[in-house]
Amino acid sequence: MQLESEEVDAEYYNLIPSRFPTIDVFARISSGRSNEVAEVECLTNPRLKAKERLLNGVSVVDVEDPLIQNWNHAPFTYPNPDGTRYFPSTRSALELSEDLQTALAISVRKREAFLSYTCENPISLEMRMFKRRVRGRFANGRGWNPNMASKERRLRGQQVIDQGLDGVLFRPAERSCGVCITVLSGATLGRTVQADHFKFIWDGSQISTVYSFSSGEALTPEQLCSEMSVIAH
Repeated sequence: MQLESEEVDAEYYNLIPSRFPTIDVFARISSGRSNEVAEVECLTNPRLKAKERLLNGVSVVDVEDPLIQNWNHAPFTYPNPDGTRYFPSTRSALELSEDLQTALAISVRKREAFLSYTCENPISLEMRMFKRRVRGRFANGRGWNPNMASKERRLRGQQVIDQGLDGVLFRPAERSCGVCITVLSGATLGRTVQADHFKFIWDGSQISTVYSFSSGEALTPEQLCSEMSVIAH
């Protein structure tokens, strides 16, 4: 079956765990020698090794090149052990959302699952939003069932690969009125820009509240997952 496809040229969003304000990642173990510890870590860092391969020995490059941005090539360097919606862990991919609210709804549910696995005590998590432009040809899976069985999703994903497409557009189960995109190559990504910071409040069993650092607004996961738009664009 030939999948319907279309050209994409639009901005998409995702969130990653962060610290706000930023901190020295090696501060607790470096005894004041963070630079030296960082240099040792760099020797075996797979993301930096991947960047070296991208640069192909060139020492002077365009530092604005999206391809070498950490946030753009790291997802294709560190495979997700759980895979993505339509692709197994053996196929690196990046999932993004078409709008801020859908990105938050998905991020909340993923963080809840992770914290449940580890039986985490009540805690607050800082998350930062990114946006970047995506350009390429993608399968149109908007009409697919958001709750499609895993086996069928993998078969659809393989069709996307077989047709040489850059990924797939789909509606997520977390917010079925939204649209997400799975990107299979960093070459389709524009430069990543940092957007708002958020705080997720985990009460020991669920994320109860999401705060925006920029607006001071507090929202519940139920609001974020609803069809009603609760975030100003």
